[in-house]
Amino acid sequence: MNKKILLSSLIIMASTAYAQQDSTAEEAIDFSQFADMAPAEGTKRYCTSKVLDLSPNKLISVGFDYQGPHSLTSDGEDVEVNSVSGTRISGNIPVISQTKVVWAVGFTHWQSFYDIPKHSESKLDLVHNLHKNGLSTTGINTTLFKPLNERNFILAFVSADMNGNYQLNSSDIGDFLGKTRYSVAGFYGWKRNDRSMVAVGISRTYRPGALGYIPLVMFNHTFESRKWGVEALFPARAAMRRTFNPRNILLAGYELEGNSYHLINRDSKLPFNDLELKRSELRFRLTYEKSVYNFIWISVQAGYRVNYNFNIDRGDQFRSIFGGDPYTIENRLTNPFYFNVSLNLVSP
Repeated sequence: MNKKILLSSLIIMASTAYAQQDSTAEEAIDFSQFADMAPAEGTKRYCTSKVLDLSPNKLISVGFDYQGPHSLTSDGEDVEVNSVSGTRISGNIPVISQTKVVWAVGFTHWQSFYDIPKHSESKLDLVHNLHKNGLSTTGINTTLFKPLNERNFILAFVSADMNGNYQLNSSDIGDFLGKTRYSVAGFYGWKRNDRSMVAVGISRTYRPGALGYIPLVMFNHTFESRKWGVEALFPARAAMRRTFNPRNILLAGYELEGNSYHLINRDSKLPFNDLELKRSELRFRLTYEKSVYNFIWISVQAGYRVNYNFNIDRGDQFRSIFGGDPYTIENRLTNPFYFNVSLNLVSP
């Protein structure tokens, strides 16, 4: 991605923040992103936001994501997808790091381009949309960590995503701003010791694709040997961590990725233009992370993508996980292997 496209991405993210706040978010909560807060002698002491040996927080990340061949079934038609691929750029920058409060802001731009070789033969508007425009997410987020004392803390997270079938140079990209989707998560937690912290909370999220309200349990723990650990934000993600040394780690686990994507029917004859693709997928994966030079790390991830939701609704509808109301258009994806590689600037 050249400098012009990156600058455009930052401008759009700023515009999105002005509109309101969104969604791809609670996955980014990583307490290792914050600096240690050492109180002066004689002052009231507060718990820190760090846990020993957590995987390093990525201040800036530039990566590439690839899903292998799979098929899409919709309205009785089967369509072969050669691949889904695109860049993933994100940042997470501490703004305030004080004894009594820690605040960070971040940004995200993800692209997914669909290679559908026989798209011209399909009767499905969705297929033409995916092949021509793909799907993009441009978002911002903010995290606030507030220690209450040496043991307890509260954590708040807000994010805003502009999702849809656009590219950064799309002439109608402004039409997606009004469809910004926001997520919020709040936690109350306990710092058990320097190796362990736990918190419980609730989130307003689009990880299942459709809007939902989901309880969360955060658990970051390093065992006494410091060779093994757990990094979890259940049910959104969880992983076992094996630390070979401070510059080489391996994680095995899963993550639920998802959001609601506004679909503008540029070439469609459909009588409405308020369709939302509820995209959600489980990624079971192994991730190897290694320092290649000082604070520059490489991350290589490989695993199996399992479709959870790829259906279409009209508008932004709340759906209970126990509900069974039909979608406007119901689709099915088969499940491919995938890989992801990124180069990252991590915090000291």
